[in-house]
Amino acid sequence: MTNCSFIRQAALVAVAFAFITPAHSFVPSNVPRTHSPPQTSTSINNFFKNAFANDEDLGKAQNAGLSNGPRYNDNVTVNGKKISKIVVDQNISQVCNAARVKVPYNCQNGECGTCELKINGKKARACVSKVPAGKCAIQTL
Repeated sequence: MTNCSFIRQAALVAVAFAFITPAHSFVPSNVPRTHSPPQTSTSINNFFKNAFANDEDLGKAQNAGLSNGPRYNDNVTVNGKKISKIVVDQNISQVCNAARVKVPYNCQNGECGTCELKINGKKARACVSKVPAGKCAIQTL
């Protein structure tokens, strides 16, 4: 048992010596110790240099919006009142809000029929219906 504790103590001293002793102590004395200055132009430093630059090969940047702009429908009326700047496929509920016409809603997904109105003489539900490309006459019930 004494032999085992001596080995443990010797191992502990060796480990402690390894952490306490400076690193250059382990280098043979005949090797010259030269300290080179840190490199300032590494690949990491230049990594982001052109990361956010525009690529000239792609040509001129395009508009981020719709390619031809929105398609407007100027033939939209709500209860006989003409409404301008209405986009095709816009929700009828938004058109009625723009015209300041109150339409009652309940489920907002077209199941209950609370928002029923007429579009071009046909019954439709305002919460799920879209503005057509042609004439659009909206009548509340």
